[in-house]
Amino acid sequence: MNVNIYIETSFKGPAIKRAVGAWIVEYIERDGTPNTRGGLIYTDRTSENDLALCLIEKAFSILTKTCCAVVFTECGHVLRTMQNHWLARWRKNGWINGKGKLIRNAGAWNRCADLFDHHMTEWTDQWHTYRQEMQRRIRKELDLEHAFEHEEIPVPEWNTPKRERKP
Repeated sequence: MNVNIYIETSFKGPAIKRAVGAWIVEYIERDGTPNTRGGLIYTDRTSENDLALCLIEKAFSILTKTCCAVVFTECGHVLRTMQNHWLARWRKNGWINGKGKLIRNAGAWNRCADLFDHHMTEWTDQWHTYRQEMQRRIRKELDLEHAFEHEEIPVPEWNTPKRERKP
């Protein structure tokens, strides 16, 4: 099964700040109809890398079958890590980088690596058709007050109704 995973955040530049991120998992049916699942994550204090990993973990956690997944993200650290195969080296070396230091976000990377084990992945920062809508929803959510430091926010229109199976 082939899926596309789209990850977007409110981040522009390195900082620890209040942020919102969005994830969408898309599977195209045989008849060409897209099936999607997705949502938003709000957090009071995070970095781009932390938020991107949280979104990626959420997206991969809903996959119930082995997939070939193309992941679209603009998070440079995540892209470089995956495209340069650093994750496999870090994991093999006990989450120690080439300079002999424990990597940041080791726990999140470990959880993601466990999820990736079940899938073939390709990583890209190419433009995608969901980007504009995802960024619009992110901006809208940033304007709202939030009751919790960390919230998962459902987006019903990003969740295709499940089809009834024919008997």
